[in-house]
Amino acid sequence: MEVIDTHTHFLSYNYFRLLTQHRETFGDVDGFIRAQGRKHEFVVPDQDPVRLADRWVIELDSHKVARAVLISGMPGDEASIKDAMRIYPDRFIGVMMVNPYLSIAEELVEHAAGEWGFRGIALYPSLHRFSASSSRIYPIYRIARRHQLAVFIHFGRLRIAAWQWWGLRETPDRSYADPADLHQAATDFPSINFIVPCFGAGTLSQLLRIGLQCPNVYVDTASSNSWLEDQSEFRDLAHVFEKALEVFGPGRILFGTDSGLFPRGWRASVFEAQLGAMRAVGVSERAIEAIVGQNARQVFGIDRRLPAFVH
Repeated sequence: MEVIDTHTHFLSYNYFRLLTQHRETFGDVDGFIRAQGRKHEFVVPDQDPVRLADRWVIELDSHKVARAVLISGMPGDEASIKDAMRIYPDRFIGVMMVNPYLSIAEELVEHAAGEWGFRGIALYPSLHRFSASSSRIYPIYRIARRHQLAVFIHFGRLRIAAWQWWGLRETPDRSYADPADLHQAATDFPSINFIVPCFGAGTLSQLLRIGLQCPNVYVDTASSNSWLEDQSEFRDLAHVFEKALEVFGPGRILFGTDSGLFPRGWRASVFEAQLGAMRAVGVSERAIEAIVGQNARQVFGIDRRLPAFVH
């Protein structure tokens, strides 16, 4: 079984530096980052992103994971993932976080896709406060369509642990957290594969409706799906898979873990829980193979030839 984790976060040293610079006061950046690592018990990565990539490859090898989709933790950290892909082009797939309000957002996406070989973008409407179907974001979609990029769009609950650790104000606007907001864009851009992470992060009922209406909308299974604890509609993870399969079938579900920090590393427990849930509702081994690996090949164009890599 080929395992491709379609949702991990490459939390580089530069990511933590960017976080620190968003604080009103930060003083010694390196010292502050090291202190946060000790306080919250995570390993501060080497300043060279290639060393972090080395560690991830060792980690993936130990769990027999073929590839991982690396999502940047903040706009501006694309170069860290670029370095990881340059050294390990057969192990990592790059996805960049995009804030459409940045004046150079379109140029950044064009460069990352055309020059560095990124395969996707990640959008957070509730965090950056925009509608997934607004005219502001359509130029980004046009670039995604031209370069055949997958588009992650996070709806539902949004919790970014590092933001809370850093004391940054995280105030998502819930008016942009409903997957129904994606309907017009998915209709207008039928060739784009839109991926809603974490089973909709508490908005699965709405996501199922969109899945019925839009055949280019996918769902990923990332995270421990803790949103299940605060609702009663879906009994457990097995029930979630059962309902998702009724709408999306095995061809529009992508496996993910939401892994990101060491020493935890790759979240094998998430993988095992999801395998168990799928088998509990009678998902065939062939369908499981599609969900945990084969679908990603199509969505991210893994077998598609890319332009020559520009360092």
